[in-house]
Amino acid sequence: MTLYYAAMVLLSIGAFIHSKSPAPEMRPASEAASEFWRWLARATLIAWVALIVWGFRELHWSQPIAATMVSLAANGVIAMRGPRDAWPMLSMLFCALGLAAAAIILIEGLGPGMGL
Repeated sequence: MTLYYAAMVLLSIGAFIHSKSPAPEMRPASEAASEFWRWLARATLIAWVALIVWGFRELHWSQPIAATMVSLAANGVIAMRGPRDAWPMLSMLFCALGLAAAAIILIEGLGPGMGL
């Protein structure tokens, strides 16, 4: 799996879990942590869209489409699992890893030939 596909999946899952956790019991106990998670998820969604745009500019058109479809399929798998207590922590972890991978891709211009 290339860094581009991994970043797309991590970003998508991280933002998706946040959007599916509206109940207070699915939020972090701390108000500051909840606010941080909200901003992290927003940044993650923006980075996901930026990677789609970057993919259409820099890669063959089929690669961003495939990455988008794989990331949406991963969201479907998460949705089928239902809510879990570990979701906030996993979402923050996926968001942070996805943002780091997106930064590497966008700053250094790594393409599909670069593996994890």
